[in-house]
Order: sequence, then C-alpha cells, then structure tokens
Amino acid sequence: MSLASLFVICRFVHFVSMMQLFGACVFTRLLSPEGFSAILARKNQTLIITSATISALSAVLLLAVQAGVMGNGWPDVLHLDVWLLVLTTTFGDVWRWHMLLAALALLILLIDGLPGRFLLAILLSGGLLIGQALIGHAAMHDGLRGFLQRTNHAVHLLSAAYWFGSLVPLLTCMAYTHLPATRQAAIVTLLRFSTFGHIAVALVVLTGIINSAMILGRWPIHLHSPYEFLLVCKAALVLLMVGVAVYNRYRLVPQLALHADKTQRQMIAVCWFEFGLALLVIALVSLFATLSPN
Repeated sequence: MSLASLFVICRFVHFVSMMQLFGACVFTRLLSPEGFSAILARKNQTLIITSATISALSAVLLLAVQAGVMGNGWPDVLHLDVWLLVLTTTFGDVWRWHMLLAALALLILLIDGLPGRFLLAILLSGGLLIGQALIGHAAMHDGLRGFLQRTNHAVHLLSAAYWFGSLVPLLTCMAYTHLPATRQAAIVTLLRFSTFGHIAVALVVLTGIINSAMILGRWPIHLHSPYEFLLVCKAALVLLMVGVAVYNRYRLVPQLALHADKTQRQMIAVCWFEFGLALLVIALVSLFATLSPN
C-alpha cells in the first residue's frame, strides 16, 4: 500500500470517528430530556468512547503518515525528528492543537462520573471539526474571502456531523419508545432530532454548494477532472440521503401510529441505509480532498 492510499484511509477513519463522537454526544446530551439523557448516555457509552479513542489514535497516525509523505517515504513515518519538522509547517500549526483536543476529549470521557463530561466532549469534538476548516482546500484563500470560506466549511462539517453522528444513537432511542417509563422522553428526543435535523440538512446542502463555488469558482462541469467527478458523485449521494431522510420523516413516521412494529422495522432499515450512504460520502471526501481542484 502506498503512503497516499494510507493517508486517504486514515482521513476516512478520522473523519468518521470525529463526526460520530460529535453527533452522538449532541444527541444524548442536548436533544434528550433530563433523566433520559443519562439513560441514552449509558446505552451509547461504548460508541462514544470508541469514537474518541479512534479519533485520538488516528490523529497521531495521520501525523506519522504526513511525515512520510512530506519526507522520504515509509522510513520517515516512524522518524520522530520528521514529525517535529511537520509540526512546524502550516499543517503542523493546526495539528498540534488538533491532537491535543482529541487527547483531552478521550481523557474527559474516560473519567466516569465527571460532571458535564459530555458537554465538554461536544465542545472539544466541535473544535476538532472546526480545525479541519483551517487546512486543506478550505484554507486556500486569505483575507475576508478566506475567513468566509473557513467559516462556511466549519458550519458544513458541524452540520454534517450532527446528521451522520446522530443516526446510531437515533436507533437506540427508538427502542425506548416501546417502554412505558421512557416512551414520552424518547418521543420528545426524536422530535427534537427531527426539528434540528431539518436545519442541519439544509445547512449541509447550502454550505456544500457555497464551498464548491469558492474552491472552483464555477459549477463542477468538467467531469474529466478526478476532483470534479468525485465532487459530483458526492453531491449525488448527499441528495439521495436527503431523499431518504425526507421519506423517513414524512412517509414512515406518520405510519407509526397505525403499524408501529412494521413501520419501525422499516425506519431502522432506512436509517442503516442512510448511514451506509454517509460512509460513502465521507470516503469520497477523504479521497478528493487530497486531489488538486484544478
């Protein structure tokens, strides 16, 4: 395997873990009523801690792979002096803080019983996502245009992370609608997710269009370009995800009262399908983010 391929894989794993961490913490802590929040947190604790662990480890691994890419290949992947040189670059200026935030998020989540640990995890994982807007294609412009592009991309990442990262906790929450003691709280949580989900989906689409326009300066019509072809594929998958989400919300949800068990099984299948589509989108982004848009 080449270092370039490994870098794409590491980016994919890192983005998935960051977005899952952010979305799961938001869902369990901010969307659920007091009391039920603790129940959801316990149910999703393994998912959250695993995501934080992978996020922290993959952040370090990305630095190592970057050292090999910028240095003399595989030998420099484990060369600490090259790591330190990479940390003096523009990428390194961001990545030092990135690794620190990832490590702090993991440490805080491992301290069981720490007050407000999920709120802190939301802030730290949000910081990880925002930091991604300071490097790569999102950081290609300076001045006011650069600030607007970075801000737009940060909103794009946070909105996408809410949408993607909430899907698995959403499935666990649905199970509590069958229990009399938690039914009302679970329904309230699902309704809140749906309300903010509309906003998140709209922001993902809008900021995605703006970001593409700021990078290319035009519509991605040159499909012979690998970057533009993959960008169009990503946009098509996102539109499919929007269609799936709309079907879930406005077709299946109203049928819950009439055919509860059958409809819920369909909703679970649709959510997993949407989760799979999201993974494909993140994989495409991890690949074309390493390509030149020109």
